[in-house]
Amino acid sequence: MSFAIAQDHELTVLNKQLESGSLEEKAKAAEILGGIGPAAADSVPFLIKTLDDKDAGLRYEAIDALGRIAANPEQAVPALTAVLSDPIPLLRHSAVTALRKYGANAEPAIPQLKKVLQDKELLVAVSAARAIAEIEIESGKREHAKDLIPVLVSGLKSDRHDVADESVQGLVFIGAPAVAATKEVISNSNPSASMHACDALAGIGAEASGAVDNLISAAKSSESKLRWHAISALGDIGPAAKAAIPTVIAALTDTDAQVRFNASHALQQFGEAAVPALVEALKNEKTQHAVVTILAGIGPAAKGAVAPLAALISSKNPSLQRESIVALAAIGDAAKSTTPALIKSLDDKQFKARPAAAYALGKLKAKDAVPSLKNSLNTSDDEILQLASIWALLQIDPKNDEYQSIGLPKLVTALSNERADIRREAVETIGQFGAKAKNAVPELQKRLADQDPTVRRETLIALAEIGPDSQPAVEAVVKVLSDADPALRPVACYTLGKIGKGSSAAVSHLQKQMKSRDTYERTIAAWALVHVAPDEKTVEVAIPLLAAALHGSANPKIRIEVAETLGKIGNGSHLAKDALSLALKDSDESVRKAAEAAIAKLK
Repeated sequence: MSFAIAQDHELTVLNKQLESGSLEEKAKAAEILGGIGPAAADSVPFLIKTLDDKDAGLRYEAIDALGRIAANPEQAVPALTAVLSDPIPLLRHSAVTALRKYGANAEPAIPQLKKVLQDKELLVAVSAARAIAEIEIESGKREHAKDLIPVLVSGLKSDRHDVADESVQGLVFIGAPAVAATKEVISNSNPSASMHACDALAGIGAEASGAVDNLISAAKSSESKLRWHAISALGDIGPAAKAAIPTVIAALTDTDAQVRFNASHALQQFGEAAVPALVEALKNEKTQHAVVTILAGIGPAAKGAVAPLAALISSKNPSLQRESIVALAAIGDAAKSTTPALIKSLDDKQFKARPAAAYALGKLKAKDAVPSLKNSLNTSDDEILQLASIWALLQIDPKNDEYQSIGLPKLVTALSNERADIRREAVETIGQFGAKAKNAVPELQKRLADQDPTVRRETLIALAEIGPDSQPAVEAVVKVLSDADPALRPVACYTLGKIGKGSSAAVSHLQKQMKSRDTYERTIAAWALVHVAPDEKTVEVAIPLLAAALHGSANPKIRIEVAETLGKIGNGSHLAKDALSLALKDSDESVRKAAEAAIAKLK
C-alpha cells in the first residue's frame, strides 16, 4: 500500500471514529488528526461537528486539532469564533489559540476577539490580545494596537507565568507602539513584572531603543535576575543601545554568573560599537579573558582590536595565548597581518598553543604557512596538533589530493579520541571531503551512538555530505529518528534524503515523521521522502511545506535545498512557481540563483 493510499485510509478511519466511536475513541481520533497537521484538511468538517458534543474534554481536543491542522479557514474560523462565547474558560482560551494559528485567514474573527479582551479570565483576555496582534501583523495591519496594549501590559504584572508569557509575545508582535507603556513596567515594585517587561522589549529589539535608559537602571538593580533580564534586552536592542556599553562591561565582573554570561553575549550583539571600550577593558586583568572571548564572538567587526590581541600572543598565560589566537582567527582577513607571528608560534615546539596557531592559519588561509603546517603534521605526536594542521591545510587548499590522502586516515583515527571536541572536529572535517570520504562511513556510523549529541549531529551532516555512499549507515541513521535529543531528528531526516534512494528501508519511518506536531520536522521529512521514494500524495503534501520553508527558514542552505527540490517536483503547481518567483528577491545570491534554475526547470 502506497503512502498516499495509507494516509487516505487512516483519515477515513479517524473520521468514522469521530462520527460514531466511543467518547475515548473520538478524543483519540481528534488528537491524532491534530498530529497529522495540514494533511488532515479533509477532516475539518468532522471536527467541526464534534464541537457540538456535550463532553467538554472532547470539544477541547477538537478545537486543538483544528488549530494544529489550520486548514479550510472558511469553515473552521466561523466554527472556532462561535466557541469564544463558551462558558468554559479553557475552551475559550483554546479557541483563541486555534484562531491565532490561522493567521490572516482569521481576520473575520477579530470583532469577536475584541469582545474577549474584556474576558474575566485574564489568560483568555491576554491571549485574545496576542491573537489579534498576530493576525493583524500577518494581514499587514495594526488597527487595534491601542486597544491591545493596556490588556497586554496588565498581563505582564500577573503572577501567572502563562499569562505573562502570552503578554510578552503579544507586545513583541505590536512592536514599537508598545514600547512607551512597556518600559514603565520596568520600575514596577514586582520584580517579576519588571523582568517580563524586559523580555518584551528584548523581543521588540532595535525598535525598543527608547527604553534604553530604563533598562540601564534595571541593569544596576540589586535583584540579580532583573539585572540579567535587563542586560539581555539591551543586547537584543543591539547597537542602538550603545549608551549601555559601559554598564554592560562593568557587569562582566558581576557576582552572578548568569549576569556575566548575558553581559558577554550582549557586548557581542553590540558589535563594532563596543570594540573601542572592549580594547580598553583588555588592560584589566579581571576582564581580560572575557573580553578576548567577546571580541572573537564579534568577529570581523572587531578589526580594531587586532593589534592588542596580537600582543597577547606573547603572554605568559597559555590560556590567554590560545584565546587571543582564536579571536584573531575569528576576525579573519583584517588579522592576516599577524600571519608571521602565528607561523613563528607554530614552529616553536615550546609554545603551548600550537594547535590554536595552526587553526588560525587555516582560518586565514595563509599559504605561507603550508611548510610549517606540513612539518607539524609529520613530526609531532600531538594528536590535537595533527588534527589542527590537516584541517588548516584543507582550508588553504580544499581540493589538494595529497592533503586528503594524508589527512583522512588521521581524521578517522581521531574519531575515537577521548575528547568530544576533537571527535566533533574530526567528523566535521571528514564531511568536507564529500564522496571522497566514503571509506570512513563504517567508523562514522559508530559515532551515531556517541555520548555527545553535537558529535552525533556532525556525524549525520558528514554522512549527508558523503551522500549515496553512506547507504550502509541507513539503519543507524533511522535509530536517530527516535533520539532523546529532538533537535537531531530533522537532521537524521535530512541525511536520509541526501542518501536518496538508498534510504528506501527508512520510508515508513519518514512517513511517521510527516505526522509530527512540529512543522519543521514534517517539512524535513517531506523533503526527504521526495528524494527517497516520492509518490503523488507525498509531493502534494510536500509542496506547501517546502514553499513555506523557502521563505520561513533563516538558513540559506536550507532555502537552496528547498528551491532545488521544488524545481524537481513543482511542475503544474502554481504554489511552487509563486514561491520560487518570490525567492528571486531573496537576500542571499545563492538562493536567488537556485530559484532561477528551478523556475527554468518548471518551464
